[in-house]
Amino acid sequence: MDFTFGEIAQFIPGVLVGLFCLGYAVFIFVKGGVHVRGKGWRTKSEAPKSYYFTLISMALIGLSMIIQSIIRFSMIDK
Repeated sequence: MDFTFGEIAQFIPGVLVGLFCLGYAVFIFVKGGVHVRGKGWRTKSEAPKSYYFTLISMALIGLSMIIQSIIRFSMIDK
C-alpha cells in the first residue's frame, strides 16, 4: 500500500480537528467549567447545561471526525 502525499493530506485535517475537539472536552472536564459567550468562564455548578452540552458535543464531534477519517483512509485502496 503506497500512499501519495495527497491521499495522506486528506486524512490529516480531520484527525487534527478531532483531536482538538477531544482535547477541549478533556480540558473542560479537568477544569470543571466552560466558557459561556457573554458571561465568561463559568463552573459546572454555575452553568450545568452549557457545561454538559459542550462536553458531550465536543467529545462526540471529536470521536466522529477521527473515526470518519480512519474509515475514509482505509477505503482509499479499495
